[in-house]
Amino acid sequence: MGVLSRIAGAFRRGLAPAADVAESREQPTAAQVRRTGYEFGIPLANISSSAQVAATSERQQILTQLHQAYLTCIWVSSPIDLIARTVTAGGVQIVSNEDVPEGELPPDPPEVARLRRLLRFVNPHEDMVQLLRNAVTDLELFGDAYLEIVRLLGEPVAIYTLDSTTMTVISDQHGEVTGYRQDVDGVRSATFAPEDVIHISLDSPRGGLYGVSPAAKALLPVTAWLFWEATLKECGRRGDPPRIHVDLAHAQDADVQRWREQYTVHNLGPKAVGTPVITTDGGGVQVIDPRKVTDYLDATRQLRDEIIACFGCPPAKLGIIETGNLGSGSGESQDKTFRVNTVVPVANLILEKLNYHLLDRGFGITDWHLEFSEIDYRDSKVVEEIRDMRLRNGSYTLNRYRDEIGEPPVEGGDDPVLVDKQNLVLWADMGRMSEAQIAKAAAPGVSAGVQVPGVQVRPRQDQGDGDAEKPASDGPAMLTDPEDEPGLAKDATQGSGPRESLTEKTTPKAEQVRDQLLQNYPTRSLDWVQDAAWSGPESVDIDDVDFDDEEDWAATQEPERVKHFVRQIKKRGKTKPAVLVKAPGNPKLLIIDGHHRALAYRKAGKPILAWVGTVDQDHGPWTQLHSSQFHGKDPEREAWDDLYRQHLDEALARIAA
Repeated sequence: MGVLSRIAGAFRRGLAPAADVAESREQPTAAQVRRTGYEFGIPLANISSSAQVAATSERQQILTQLHQAYLTCIWVSSPIDLIARTVTAGGVQIVSNEDVPEGELPPDPPEVARLRRLLRFVNPHEDMVQLLRNAVTDLELFGDAYLEIVRLLGEPVAIYTLDSTTMTVISDQHGEVTGYRQDVDGVRSATFAPEDVIHISLDSPRGGLYGVSPAAKALLPVTAWLFWEATLKECGRRGDPPRIHVDLAHAQDADVQRWREQYTVHNLGPKAVGTPVITTDGGGVQVIDPRKVTDYLDATRQLRDEIIACFGCPPAKLGIIETGNLGSGSGESQDKTFRVNTVVPVANLILEKLNYHLLDRGFGITDWHLEFSEIDYRDSKVVEEIRDMRLRNGSYTLNRYRDEIGEPPVEGGDDPVLVDKQNLVLWADMGRMSEAQIAKAAAPGVSAGVQVPGVQVRPRQDQGDGDAEKPASDGPAMLTDPEDEPGLAKDATQGSGPRESLTEKTTPKAEQVRDQLLQNYPTRSLDWVQDAAWSGPESVDIDDVDFDDEEDWAATQEPERVKHFVRQIKKRGKTKPAVLVKAPGNPKLLIIDGHHRALAYRKAGKPILAWVGTVDQDHGPWTQLHSSQFHGKDPEREAWDDLYRQHLDEALARIAA
C-alpha cells in the first residue's frame, strides 16, 4: 500500500517514481487514470476546439451582462469589492510546514528563494495582491478566474490575469482538460497548455468545466433593481408628478394637443414642482395615483437585501444601518460569520490552486505552503477587554499582558492572580483564601449565638473582662443562612441582625425612621425627618413610585445585590422598609433610601414595604440625602468587621501551623 501511495504522489507531481518503485510497479499511464463518466455541459464527442469555442458564445453573452451589472449596480460591485479586499488584506506569505519557532528558521532553500522573488514581482504592472484581488473579483462575478503562468527554463517567472469573458476551456467529452483558448475579438486569439493556466472556479450544482458565481444567482433581482432605479430616475427627471385624469369636455383635438404641450412645459420637471394644473372651459382634473417614490425606494431596498444575500455579506459590512433589525447580531458576530462563510472558503480555494501550480508543480516545493496573513479586525476596546478579563481570571499573567502591548516585564508579574469585585489574590493562595471566606461566612452566625458546626467560641484576648467571644475553628466553617453570602456582607445592617427590631420600639414613627436612617447616614443630614409626617411601614404599589432616573442609581449597577434582596423577599416575604417621600409637585413617591430593595420588589412583582413621609416642598435635604450615605462606618458594621478580622487571623494561623 505504501508503494502505491508513493506512485500516486509521484504521478500527481509529474515526477518519475523512485527506482525501487519502478521495479515493482509500472508508472500508470494516462489511459489508466481516465474517467468513464461524462461531464455536464460538454458537447458531443469528436468536435473540434473551434466548435467548443462557438458553443460558449451564449455563456459569453451572460458574462458580458454580469460585467455590465457590476458597473451599474452598486449592490453587485460593493459586495464583490468587499470580499476581494478582505481576502487579500493581509497579503500572501510563504510558510514552512514545520512548526519552527520564529527566528530559528534555517535559510531558505534556493527554490523557496526563487518563489519569494516571484511573489515580490509577478509582472510589470501588477503586484501579487492586485493579481489575487482581480482573481477574487472574477470568481465572485463570473464564477471563474484564470491566471497565466509564464515560464523560463521550466520554472514560473511571471503571472498574468486572463480575461474570464474571453476564455474557453478545451476538453474531451469526459471533462479531461486538454487546453485553454482565449478569443478576444474574433481576430486575436491564443491557445494555452493546461499547465500554463491556473483555472480557479466556484462550485457548480451539476459539475462542469465552469463555476456558478453569486452574481449569476442574483441576476434576476439585479435586473429588477435596475428597472426600479431607472423608474426613480425618470420620476426625478419629471419632478415626480402624480398620475392625473383631465376632462377637457368638448375641446377639439387641436386644443387637447396644445394643452398637453403646455402641461409638459409648465408642470413637468424639477422646476415645475408645486405649479398648479390649469384648465379652461370647465375642464376637470382628478388625481388617479399619488406620488409613489416612497414605494419605489422600499422596493429597491428589498431587492438590495436579496442581492447582497447572494454574496453572503452582512448589511453592516456594506454600510447599511439596521435599526431595530432583530436577529441581525452584533458587529463582531456579523464579521465572524462573514469571514467563516464567505471569505475563508474563497481564500482556501485560491490557496489550493496556487500551492499546487506554483509550489508543487512549478518549483517542486513540498515542505512549504502559501497562506494569507491574518489581520486582527477586532476593535481595540474589545481586544483590551478580553485581555483584561483573562488577566483577572488568571488565564494571563501581568507580564504576558505587558509583552503583548510592548511593555517590559515587572517583578512578580509572572504569577497569575484572581481579581473579583472586591479582592485580589494569587492563585497559589487560593487554599488560604477559601479558609478565610469560610471563616468570614461563619462570623454572623456565631455572633448571633448560633452553634456553627466545626466552630467553637472562646474569649477574646484583647478584652480584659472576657465578655466578648470569638469563634475558633478546628476545621472549615459552614454558612448558617444561604442569604448571608460573603460578597454581600455590606447588607448586614439591612437584614436581620443582633440589633433590636425597629418595629418593636414604642417611639413615634419619625424617631423610628430616623433610627433606621442613622445606620447609613450621618446625624446632621437627618434633621428634616422630624418635620415630615410619616406613615407605615405600609405596602406601596410599584406604579406609585418614581423610577424615572433609575439608570443613574448606583443600585442599577449592582444587580447581584438586587438579586440578593429578591431572594430575601421570596423567602421571608419582606425586607427592611424603604424610605419614600411624597412631595407636593410630584405625583409619585420619591425613593430616599432603599433603592436596591425597591428594584428587588419590582423584580419580584410585589408592592414595596416602605415608610412614607409627606413634606411641604418639592426640594429639600431629602433630595441630596443619598449622596451622604456612608458604607461600613457605623458601629454595628465595624463590630462585624472586627469579628471577621478575628476569624481571618485564626484561619491564617491555623493554615500556617
